[in-house]
Amino acid sequence: MIRPKVGVRALLMLALMETACAAPSVRTVSDSGVPAFSEDMLSSEFWIRRAPSPDAVLLDAGQVAAKRLRAFGPGGGLVDLKGIPATLTRAQVAGWVRDAQQTPIQAVIDEQGQPVTEAMMDALRQNAAAGHIPETSAARHGLSVRRTHLRSLPSGQRFFASEDLRDYESLQAGVLFPGEPVVIAHQSADQQWLFVMTTQGPAWVQRGDIAEGTADAVFDYVEKTPGRVVTGDQVRTVFTPEAPEVSELALDMGTPLPRAGVAPGEPVNGASSYASWPVLLPVRKQDGSLAFRSALVRRTADTAPGYLPMTRANILRQAFKFLGERYGWGHQFNARDCSGLTGEVYRSLGLFLPPNSGLQGKSAALNHRLFTARDSHEERVRALARAQVGDLVVVPGHVLMIIGHVNGEPYVIQDVPYAVFKDPATQQLRKTKLNQVSVTPLLPLYADDTTLYVDAMTSLVHVTRP
Repeated sequence: MIRPKVGVRALLMLALMETACAAPSVRTVSDSGVPAFSEDMLSSEFWIRRAPSPDAVLLDAGQVAAKRLRAFGPGGGLVDLKGIPATLTRAQVAGWVRDAQQTPIQAVIDEQGQPVTEAMMDALRQNAAAGHIPETSAARHGLSVRRTHLRSLPSGQRFFASEDLRDYESLQAGVLFPGEPVVIAHQSADQQWLFVMTTQGPAWVQRGDIAEGTADAVFDYVEKTPGRVVTGDQVRTVFTPEAPEVSELALDMGTPLPRAGVAPGEPVNGASSYASWPVLLPVRKQDGSLAFRSALVRRTADTAPGYLPMTRANILRQAFKFLGERYGWGHQFNARDCSGLTGEVYRSLGLFLPPNSGLQGKSAALNHRLFTARDSHEERVRALARAQVGDLVVVPGHVLMIIGHVNGEPYVIQDVPYAVFKDPATQQLRKTKLNQVSVTPLLPLYADDTTLYVDAMTSLVHVTRP
C-alpha cells in the first residue's frame, strides 16, 4: 500500500494505532460474537499491510501451468476427461452411477418437512435407469452453457437430514460453470437428465444445460487462451434481447472467457463492443447441439486479461471479495461452500483445486504438511505459526485459508456455519452462527464440541510453494 509522505512522529503514531487495532485480546469477544476480532480485520488491506512482500510473485506463469496440469494427473484430484476412452462399457458407467449416489447428507425430510420414504428414493433410482445402460456405448462430449447444479440422482427434489439443517441438501453434488466440459455417458428414464463425467467426478445434470458437440470442438474451446478471466465474485454478460442464451449470464470467479473474433467497435447482439469485452460462449441449439456465440462483458466488470499473478496481495483481495456471502453447500443459493471459496480464489490465479476439502488436503498437485494422531498440539501450533498467506488448513469436512497473523496468532477466512469457542468469561462452549464467508482467529475455534480445529487438522496445504 502506498502512503503519502508524513513525518516520523506521524508514522510512529500510525504504527501504534494499527498495532492497537490489530491486537484484540484473546480474552474478549466482539459484539458480533467472534473472539479476538476487530472490525478493521474485515478489510483485505488490513492483512495486505501485514503480509511479507505482498506483491512478490510466488509462482510464475510456467509454475502455475505445471501445477494446473498436475491437478489432472495421478492423485491430483481432478478428472482428465481427455483420458476417458472413446468407448464406454456398461460396468464402467454403472460404477460411475453408483459413485455419484454417494452423498454425505442423509435424505430424511423433503421440502415440506415430510419424511422421505424408501419408495421415494427408489423412484429416483429407477429414473437413473441403470438397468438400461448398454453393454458398450460411444463417449459423447458437451459443454455447460450456464451455471448449473450437479446432482447425485436425476431429480430436482430437495431433501434434508433434519428441519434445522436445511442449508445442506442431500442430492446437491456441486456446480458447473459456463464452458465446462463433460463426457456424456447415459440419460435418465424421463430423458430430462444427462449422466456425465465432469472434471470433478460423475453426476447428473439437466439436459437443457448441456450442449453436445464433438470432442475436438469441446476441448478446443476449453484449451483456448483466455481473453478475459472473471476476477469478481460473480459478473454477468450484458443484457441482450437479440441473444437471450447469452444475456445476463452469470459468470463466477475464475471462469476463463475466450476472446471473440470481433473487430474494435463492431456491434455484438445489437450493441457496440467498444465499451465492453467481446467474449465467446457456448450455446445450446434447439436440437441440443453445440454452437458458439459472441457476448459482451462490460469493461467496468471485475475481470482481467488473464489469470492474476500469484501474489499474497492478490490471494487476499480475491478471498475478501466473497466476504459476507451466504454459505451455499455444493454451490447452492448462487453461492459456494468452504472448498468452493478456496477453489475459486485460486482458480482466478490460474490454479485448479479439487472440488472438496478432503481432496484439497491431499492433492498430489500441491505441497502438504500432513498431521496424524502422533502430532502433538504444540507441534500443530508451531506449524500454524509458520503458515503463510494462502495456505489451507484442512480438518475433516472443512477447509480454511490462512490470511495472516496478529501477535503470532493465525487468522483465517472461511465459509462456515458457526464459530464455536469457549466463552472467556464462563469457559462454557459458545456457538456464534455465521453461515457466511467470515474472518476469524483459528486457535480458539472448535471443529466440534470437544476438539479444537488445530487438533483436528489433517493437513496444512502450502498451495503457493513450487
